[in-house]
Amino acid sequence: MKILIVLTSHDRLGDTGRMTGFWLEELAAPYYVFLDAGAEITLASPQGRSAAVGPKEQ
Repeated sequence: MKILIVLTSHDRLGDTGRMTGFWLEELAAPYYVFLDAGAEITLASPQGRSAAVGPKEQ
């Protein structure tokens, strides 16, 4: 089984200057369920850049 998880590459909320990104828990919870089930997991972002970790996670 192959699973693609797409994470945001946006690190700012529009032109507000406020930081944004994905929450690590939102990635980790399904990631380890899929991994334990034997899935091949690929992480990607829409723009092909590094995924942006949310400001409260840094």
